[in-house]
Formats: sequence, C-alpha cells, structure tokens
Amino acid sequence: MVEEHRRFHNGEPSFLAMTTILAFIFVIGILVFFHELGHFLLAKRSNIRVEKFSLGFGPKLFSFVRGETEYLVSALPLGGYVKMFGEGKEDNVIVESVSNTESPLASGDRITGIKGFSLKEYAGWEQLLYALKSDPNQEKELEVERDGKIYTFTVSNPALYDIEAYYEKDYHRGFSGKSLTDRFLVVIAGPAMNFIIPFFFMPLVFMFGISVSGYLEDPPDITYVKKDSPAHISGFAAGDRILSINGKDVENWKDVNVAVHSNPDSLLEFRVKTGSETRTLTLFAEAGADGRVETGFARPIAATIAQVSEGRPAWRAGIRPGDRIKAIDGVEVTDWNHMSDIITESGGKELDFTVERAGDEIDFRLAAEMDKGIERYIVGITPNTDTVLKKYGFFESLYRGVAEAARMTVEITILFFGFLFKLVTGKIALATAGKTVAGPLLIAKVSGDVAQSGISNLLQFTSLISINLALINLLPIPMLDGGHLLYLGIEKIKRRPLSVKTLEITQRIGFSFLIFIMAAAIYNDILRMRGDIFSQFGRILDLFR
Repeated sequence: MVEEHRRFHNGEPSFLAMTTILAFIFVIGILVFFHELGHFLLAKRSNIRVEKFSLGFGPKLFSFVRGETEYLVSALPLGGYVKMFGEGKEDNVIVESVSNTESPLASGDRITGIKGFSLKEYAGWEQLLYALKSDPNQEKELEVERDGKIYTFTVSNPALYDIEAYYEKDYHRGFSGKSLTDRFLVVIAGPAMNFIIPFFFMPLVFMFGISVSGYLEDPPDITYVKKDSPAHISGFAAGDRILSINGKDVENWKDVNVAVHSNPDSLLEFRVKTGSETRTLTLFAEAGADGRVETGFARPIAATIAQVSEGRPAWRAGIRPGDRIKAIDGVEVTDWNHMSDIITESGGKELDFTVERAGDEIDFRLAAEMDKGIERYIVGITPNTDTVLKKYGFFESLYRGVAEAARMTVEITILFFGFLFKLVTGKIALATAGKTVAGPLLIAKVSGDVAQSGISNLLQFTSLISINLALINLLPIPMLDGGHLLYLGIEKIKRRPLSVKTLEITQRIGFSFLIFIMAAAIYNDILRMRGDIFSQFGRILDLFR
C-alpha cells in the first residue's frame, strides 16, 4: 500500500511546482499590473510624459515601444514601476521634440551634462542656450541618457537650436511641473486600484462558488481545552460559552477569531458562561514563532484529513486525504484536537496510527518531526473542516460580491490600522509585529496551495493580498506611495517642494528600511514554509469570510 501511494505521487512535485509558479505569477502580476496601471492612466490623463511602464524590476526580459512609452517585463517579479519624466534631477534637460531629422538627439532624451558647462548654474534652457551660443567653440559634447543608457554625442550649435527642450523642473509634461492636485491623483491612483480589485473579483467568487466555514457562525461554545495551555491555566473549561472579549460582545467563532488574532501578545479579558454561572477570566494571547495566537481552547473537529503535506512523515508513510484517524498507539482518538495533542507530546518517537479508509482499517507506523517554524512536532496533515460551497446567479453574485468586498475592505483596514496603533502605543511589541511579516516566498507557496483548491479561493486570496498591499503602500515611508503623499503634504504646508538633497536622503533611508523589512519577511517565510502553509492561510482567511 505504501509503495502504491508513492507511485501515485510520482511526478506530482513538478506539477505542484508549476502550479505554484503560475499561481504566484497570477497573483503578483494582477496586483502589480493594476497598481501601476492606476499610476499610468492618471499620469496620461494629466498629460504627464511616461517614459516606461514595467512589470518587475531589474534586467528587462522583453519590451516594446508604443508612442512615447516603453512597455517592458523585467526579471524580478516582485513589483513594478511607472517611470515619468520630471522625477529625475532638476538640472537635467528634457528634449521634447527635434525639428532636424539629421540630429543625433531624439524626443525623450535627457541631457545630463554638457562638457565645459555646469547645468545647475543656469535657471532654464533659454539661459543655457544663450550661453552655448556665446561660446566660441561651435561644437558641444553632450552626455545623454536614453533608454537607461548613457551616450555621448558631439553636436554643432545649430543642432541645439533645432530642439525644443526644458529643464526637468520646468518641463510642462513632467511630474514635478504639475499641480499638487494632479500629482496627488497620480500617486493615490495605484493604491486605489488595489482597493478596487476585490470589487471585481469577489462577484466572480460568488459566481464560481464560495466555500464557507460552517463553524464560523456557530455560537462560541468551548468543547476542548488543551492541558497546560494558556486557556487551561486561565481557568477555561469544556462547556464554557464566550460572551465577550475586552468588553466587546461576541456572537460566534468568527468574532472570537478576529478579537484574539488581532491582539497578539496581549492580555485579554473574557466573560464566559457555564450553565447559569458567569465568570471573568484573563488570558495572555501569546503569539507563536509564526505570529499565530494559540489560546488552547477549541471546538470539536473530526479527525478526518483534508490535506497531506508532501515530504512530511504522514505523506512518506502513505496516509492520504480523506483518511480518518481512529487511534494512535491503541488510544482511541476522540477528535482532531485530541489527536494533535498526542502527536505534539510524542517527542518524535514512532507512533502506530490506525486509519479508516473506505470502510477498511489500515495501520501505519511513523514518527512526528519537529517543525522549527512553529516549534512543535507534526506529521504534516490538516483537518477536513465543515465547509459548504455556495453558488449564486449573476445578479445575486454581483450584489453579494460587492457587499463582501466592501465589508472585507473595511474590516481589514480597521484591523490593519488598529494593529499599527497598538504597535505605536506599545500594546504590541515590535518583536511580535515582526513575526507577522510575510514575503514573496510565503505568497508563492500559499498561491500554489490555494490555486489547487480552486479558482474561487485564488481570487479570494488575491483580493485579500490586494487590500493589504494598498494599505501598506499608503504608509508614509519614502519609496512607497504614502511617502510621496507625505512629500506633497509637506510641499503644501511649506508652499515649496523639498530639496533634491532632502529627497535623496529620505529615499535612501526608506529604501534601506524596505530592504530590512523584505529580509525579515523572507526569513519568516523560510520558517513558516517548514509548517503547513495552507492551514495558516485558512485560518487567516476565516477572519474575513
């Protein structure tokens, strides 16, 4: 049986890897494309000259030119950019048009230097042109930036008279030359597009079919408390019903999930009812190494397997999705939580699993392995939760999808800024916040796992990431859209833009900060990917369903 199972999976890794790659490209491609499209469309609307529209960073894979803009796909699919004229140094000279077809200069060139002349000494192109005319040397050596490369051209004075040019700070089609309102709209358009994406995707989710976790709407009745867990130490017991958390009433398990997981490493006050008795209990919601909060209380979950992680002990032993764990080492398993405790407390020793499959009982022998990311012994299985697939007609899907997108956006925004407020006020430690940072590896892994569960879940996941991307981009950090909005706000107050030197310094700081965050995110990803990524996303998604 074990050998048959292994043959069944033979060749599957390459399929899973391809699914992961394609799903990651879909998620990141959609988010980046529409984000940058927002900047691009508003720039065109404001008659700003767009030099490049790129999906990805780094070396370009391929490109084409339409009109005055180069469209390209670059090697690193972790973002994108819209490069507009008027975002460079103020003393660059922009060539708008060239009347002499024999001139080596072309529309869109940036003149970054002229031998024998300091461009920054002149107030504008007309003043510089007058100085060039007065120079007895009739040929000038120009340093020109074109398509990201630097060229040197030697041109005669008459060739300079045949061009229409502007200093970058004065360029009427440059970003910096536009009004504050126009620049604000161009900057805000990127995050706005990310907020809009869920309003297109969520109706499709309802049309294709949305999986709803049945327990989320159930009353928060506790039926299991793990021994020596925070809940057990705090006095929780099976049979308790949670009435409120931190003074806010809770009606179902969804309310409990949101309250607990949005307050990691915090002391929470619970009001619970057992029979006719009402008690007040305090519980420290400690975040684990992966950022998740484990309270120790739970609802009953059948010990039926939904997912088996490839390469983990259960997968190697031959356990499959759909199997039900009946006993471990002769001890009858009552539910998933009971089974999980047995595995966790095994210390890595070999265990005898009795599994029911298609009416037959099969025995497997395997040992749990330590997952360093979550610091727990696991075998690599996730439970089959009570989900219901619901499909709707076109108009009802449209109504429900728009309403769900609006609710999701409001809820995530409140949680996001609430988390930041707690971080700033010290209610959540910086180390705890660091555990919650996720990066491209996790997004890639989760994208692949979610894609295997259906297009609806992939669209739902993309909507969730899109909202978070919009909120993160609005943070007032240089190099992000929020940083640009901060610059515009300061310009509005001071009635003049920040100096180029100040912008360069703050952008270096912002870039260094983002590199640090990305490094932390990738480090967290590596730790998380040792565990069951799919179940982690499921728990996150449950908060917003």
